[in-house]
Amino acid sequence: MEINAAWLNLPVQDLEASEKFYDTIGFTIKKHKDMMNKMRGIQTKDGQIIMLIEKEQFENVSRVSSIGSNEALVSLSVSTKPEVDTLVSLVEQAGGKVLETGTEHEGYYGALFSDIDGHLFNVIVM
Repeated sequence: MEINAAWLNLPVQDLEASEKFYDTIGFTIKKHKDMMNKMRGIQTKDGQIIMLIEKEQFENVSRVSSIGSNEALVSLSVSTKPEVDTLVSLVEQAGGKVLETGTEHEGYYGALFSDIDGHLFNVIVM
């Protein structure tokens, strides 16, 4: 059996605030008319989707309560060092927390941040 696709589902406290945050830092927002009040998709350039799901809906679907904010580290790839630095700047302006600014690590350049719900992201040039 082959897996056709995979995506991340991240629980968020305030769906509209999360949508604004991700729109501000440059993601394309995808909306499904039947789920407008419960989830949004954020799309990367290669068409991959990360779902932002209202926390209560996430708990209903996953049958898990008391979700922690650091359940995963989401890795994002960009083409240049200035893109890393620009994204980190936008994250800070949008209310996210920069945990590490652009730095050289073991042959790659990257940064680390958390979104407004505490989800961890690293962004690197590959």
